[in-house]
Amino acid sequence: MKSNSCKGSNNQYLEEYLSESAARVDAQRIKKEFGHDLTAYLCRTCSYWHLTAVSKTRLCMFCTDSSLFLKDIYATRSDAEAVAVKMAKEKRIKLYPYKCPHSSGWHLSHRSKG
Repeated sequence: MKSNSCKGSNNQYLEEYLSESAARVDAQRIKKEFGHDLTAYLCRTCSYWHLTAVSKTRLCMFCTDSSLFLKDIYATRSDAEAVAVKMAKEKRIKLYPYKCPHSSGWHLSHRSKG
């Protein structure tokens, strides 16, 4: 059932689940049907379970951005490129993937490296 209080980033009301297992079953259905990786979480606002996208990023412990925040690192170039395409569509920001000089992963930059 749809929530009366909780909205997602798209300003749409979230689905509410009574249990974690019910949320996980729906997440598996959505993955099979649409290919989206979702995970269940217990909401502090309504005390129901909701689904959220699984992040494919982690923080690089060696690289920082211009504000000195740790940079996101992506496992593959294609993961980084997918995020760059999403950012171009959603926020009109052009980003370029580049290999992390300190570990086996990929970062995004506002500057073209090639």
